[in-house]
Amino acid sequence: MRLIPLPVIMVLLLTALSTYAQNKRLTGKVTSTDKQPLAGVSIQLKGSSVVTTSADNGSFSLSVPATGSTVLVFSSVGYETKEVTTAGDGPIEVQLKGDAKSLTDVVVVGYGTQRKSDLTGSVSSLRGDKLREMPVVSVEQAMSGRMPGVQVQQTSGQPGAGISIRIRGVSSIAGGNEPLYVIDGLPQFNDDVRGVNGLATINPSDIESIEVLKDAAATAIYGSRGANGVVMVTTRSGKAGVPRVVFDHSVGIQKLRKKLDMMNSEEWYNYTKAYYTNSGLALPGDFPATVPAANTDWQDETFRTALLLNNSISVSGGNEKSRYYVSGGYFDQQGIVRNSGYKRGSLRVNLDNRLSDYFSLATRLTVSRGVQDGFSPSQGDNTRNFGKSGMGSVLRALPVVPVRNPDGTYADVTPYGFNGIDAENPVALAEETLDRNTTTRIQGGIDLKATIAKGLTNTTRVSGDYYQIRRDLYFPRILPRLGQAAGVAELGNYDKTSVLLEDFLEYKKDLTQDIALEAIAGMSYQHERLNTTDLLASGFVNDDLKNYSFSSATTVSKPVTTLIENTIISAFGRVRFNVRDRYLVSASIRRDGASVFAENNKYGVFPSVSAAWRISEENFMQQFHWISNLKIRGSWGESGNPAIRPYQSLLLGRAVNTSQGAGTGIVVGLAPTFPNPNLKWETTAQTNVGLDLGLLNERIRFSFDYYVKKTKDLLALVQLPPSGGVGAGVGTGASQIIDNVGEVENKGWEIGAGATILNNEDWTVSIDLNFSGNKNKVLKTLDNKDVPTQTGGDDASGAVSIIRPGYPLSVFYAPKFTGLDKDGVPTYQNLNGDSSNGRPVINGSDNQIIGSPYPDLTYGFTPTIRYKRFTLSSVWAGVSGGVINNRNLVELTNPSPVNQFNKLRAALDYYPRPSQTAANEHRTSDRYLEDGSFFRLRNIRLDYQVPLNSKAIKNLNVYVSAQNLLTWTNYSGFDPEVNSFNGNDRRQGVDLAAYPSSKTFNLGFSLTF
Repeated sequence: MRLIPLPVIMVLLLTALSTYAQNKRLTGKVTSTDKQPLAGVSIQLKGSSVVTTSADNGSFSLSVPATGSTVLVFSSVGYETKEVTTAGDGPIEVQLKGDAKSLTDVVVVGYGTQRKSDLTGSVSSLRGDKLREMPVVSVEQAMSGRMPGVQVQQTSGQPGAGISIRIRGVSSIAGGNEPLYVIDGLPQFNDDVRGVNGLATINPSDIESIEVLKDAAATAIYGSRGANGVVMVTTRSGKAGVPRVVFDHSVGIQKLRKKLDMMNSEEWYNYTKAYYTNSGLALPGDFPATVPAANTDWQDETFRTALLLNNSISVSGGNEKSRYYVSGGYFDQQGIVRNSGYKRGSLRVNLDNRLSDYFSLATRLTVSRGVQDGFSPSQGDNTRNFGKSGMGSVLRALPVVPVRNPDGTYADVTPYGFNGIDAENPVALAEETLDRNTTTRIQGGIDLKATIAKGLTNTTRVSGDYYQIRRDLYFPRILPRLGQAAGVAELGNYDKTSVLLEDFLEYKKDLTQDIALEAIAGMSYQHERLNTTDLLASGFVNDDLKNYSFSSATTVSKPVTTLIENTIISAFGRVRFNVRDRYLVSASIRRDGASVFAENNKYGVFPSVSAAWRISEENFMQQFHWISNLKIRGSWGESGNPAIRPYQSLLLGRAVNTSQGAGTGIVVGLAPTFPNPNLKWETTAQTNVGLDLGLLNERIRFSFDYYVKKTKDLLALVQLPPSGGVGAGVGTGASQIIDNVGEVENKGWEIGAGATILNNEDWTVSIDLNFSGNKNKVLKTLDNKDVPTQTGGDDASGAVSIIRPGYPLSVFYAPKFTGLDKDGVPTYQNLNGDSSNGRPVINGSDNQIIGSPYPDLTYGFTPTIRYKRFTLSSVWAGVSGGVINNRNLVELTNPSPVNQFNKLRAALDYYPRPSQTAANEHRTSDRYLEDGSFFRLRNIRLDYQVPLNSKAIKNLNVYVSAQNLLTWTNYSGFDPEVNSFNGNDRRQGVDLAAYPSSKTFNLGFSLTF
């Protein structure tokens, strides 16, 4: 081994010491003008690559030359860049002034970013710190009440269940109404917003910002998929500087927000007895002689106080050339129903590398796994109707039976012969049923950006998304209905793969001193492949293996498999002109080709134009110094909606079982579908005008938008004449074809307002408000005929909706209740005056429009109060107008005990004199449509920033919070924020045994190292 000579070692040491002696460590703190610490501020040694960022408490540390003066450059989004010259060694204090005048906040739009001041379209933005104020499963929950024109609907209180978003109303019958989500550049739809929420696989702590593109000027760049709006989700990136470790932890408890007032044993006994007496009927032979001893409250037996746990840790940092953000999270939310809940583990790695002066590479990768344990929701069909569901059984179970028999077995909740059979013991259903969805998701991509020339860059994007769901369901033998006393098992495997390839050029150039140009042009290819497998079996010897051993079942149905592929190929472009920061013009165009449409209409072109005038920048406005921003906007554009299943335009065959005469047995036949070679896009044309106003250096903010959306060529299932034959399941009935049949219009307005009322060293008081109104109207259907919303002969949802020109989509259509007669029998408007035996005949001929499921007004406001180290923030949200078809009320006020079960105590008011005659006239009507208006304290949180004197711990914030703490509503159900058949279902505004929402209390902290 060759040794290094001692003189060489001495020279190296002296050189190192000399270099070290030439530098010193400069420390300081960055604050705003009101002396609040600013985190994430970039501090760079001017003319060098030495850079760092400020910590949460505003502090920073940087190595600078030991001698001479040093120039540091401080910069942060929303603040004026500042250069500071220092020659001393001591800590320095730097204040940054808010750059409200130039409105430099950057928002993410399609294929790029824009200064907020330069927007010509309608875009709402929400920063990640606002998302993290609530311990939510999915990002959409934190959006509620914060954005004008954006309505967030929870289809169920089940943890991990679907969240539906409506942007400026609904505009489609069969094409879907969910927005397009673009997550780090990858477009995707949230396919199933009722059962499993795909977006729940994303950890909200990893999100940097959410932008909602609302008008056609903003959405047309996504062409055939932008008609329902676009939700841009950008995940967090690392910032140059010392490594930053953040650990967030919260724990909470959840309770049922509201119980329904059900009859107890004595009330049910007396009400049932009164029915037979008033009807002149003898009591059934098995009717008990006295009130049974049991008096079970099935809600108390089924619901529980549930725990909620949320942990996340992130490490971020880097330097000028390489930045990283690595995070891991674990979320565990027990459901308020026994054995229900949702768990998610996630890992994310985001890397940003500047490979050279000409190339940079951004890498995004996330892996997550979620497990949802449900409570057997109603499917709205005869197999899984109201009673054969978890919540339906809780409400129907008779109070006169105990949870368990003396021998320990579960009691039958329908013990009498006159009762129906559509109910299970809810405790048995909760404790013994396997109802699980396991979701695994891997999503990622790379963006390679090349600088070709000054102002000209090329981005090559390769992204992928793999999504796999395993659906496990087993109803044990102890359940006489769902389990058929033999055990019923289902197994589903669904995997979806999406691949995106994009390449686009971006050019930015100042054409003159007054005119700036931005342009992009590119191409996109996206391919999706979905594989599904469904198995069904029954007849198990025992319940030990649940659905993990289909071979042990006595009856196993044939597996049902599908393979679905679709492709979209696109070319797109956009150009923007900025003239003197006053006159802004933008135009875009996209041409899409989609495999889901017919040969004659595979391609569509979607243009948009928009302009804005920043009046506040005109010379004649400079005398009004108190106006910091005044801008008017206008836009027009078209976008499309292709959200139908592939192959629906083609002539296909499906294998079916059929009999060829008596004694010939079952053979396989082929049933054809009905092709439609002219099937084409739904196209939405939207016109938008808007106003943005800022006063007193943006201390007061206001925006207004008015829009008109018209959607033509609506996709819907159309009934063919009987001579058409029988199709193979394109729809749910015979002789159906999907076709372009009508037009829908949405008109509305949006207001966003905010004010910073007080802002000094000790106090900050601010408030943001938003209001939105939308009117929906069907302009045309095929031959202007009504379109029913029920899904076929197996529909058991009780959805009494219809689609009729001149009215909103899916309006309620049923008789109008006029009161009770002297015998306590309900009466209705008899539109045609027919009668039988002296009583009016009420049937389908007496149906009329009785209400709309859509609210007239949605609103929210978010006040924030800070006093020194304390911050109190809250989110209030509400809707006004719109009615709910309360199917729980219909089911649980029927005065008859025949084929019926327990009842709401409200039945005493609905039918004070129960009788067979009254029961015969019990039907869905406007009597059971209830006002869906509500005003809710969605979230309230109190933070305290703990003072620290530690070099290791940069920041410690502790907080308490609560969700759904207060709700004002006249709705009698569990929760007014419900829609059992949301998503892309035509049955809107229905509450059918939905899993109820909870009230939550949390305690947590955030620790930064």
